[in-house]
Amino acid sequence: MNAFRNNIPEKTFATLNENGEFTRLAVSPGIINKHYTPAQFQKIAEVVGEHGTIKYSASYSILLSVPSNGVEQAIKSLQEVGLYIAKQGSVVAMKACDFCDGDKMEAAATTEQLYNALEGIDVPKRIRLNVNGCASACYNAFYDDIGVVYQKDSFDIYLGAVPMGAHAQAGALFAKRVPMQHITGFLHQIITLYKEHGRQEEPFFKFYRRTKTAVFWQALKNE
Repeated sequence: MNAFRNNIPEKTFATLNENGEFTRLAVSPGIINKHYTPAQFQKIAEVVGEHGTIKYSASYSILLSVPSNGVEQAIKSLQEVGLYIAKQGSVVAMKACDFCDGDKMEAAATTEQLYNALEGIDVPKRIRLNVNGCASACYNAFYDDIGVVYQKDSFDIYLGAVPMGAHAQAGALFAKRVPMQHITGFLHQIITLYKEHGRQEEPFFKFYRRTKTAVFWQALKNE
């Protein structure tokens, strides 16, 4: 049975990187686009070569382990075929649904604005900001640190999800029907509150749980 053959991989990022010789890259066709081209897969195989590894992840990306001494050239080669390289570290990381493969693009332009304004902002611990383009939210915005769900000409905001573990739970509705023209500033204020009041390495859900009765949250809601 192929589904259960070779369950334990011969190489992983951890085993390859015992001496710090490899770098992990998270690549995808883009924030909204989820479709790879044959040329992109060919380039991924070329960049990884015989010594690296390729692994799919739960975050809509493929994880590549590439030799650290060639990582700059690897990034350049991947970008030349249109692949997006996700920023790493304690930053705001954008995710989004595929907007029904382009059939429901009403929120796409705003999603791009959010990416340009918020992606990569330094925060106490990595934040996953997930934008879904309709109320179905089939890309699980409710289960990321900040869930943004498009409703007609507005967005609902969910905060405080616990994404995994025995106590996993969806985020709570924080703000309803935030107008499209205000959503970038609204989310920027949430991130700023986390930067100003979050503890070092404190996950966003723990920060929100600890501070959700603070006056600054109510002040933000009332704006």
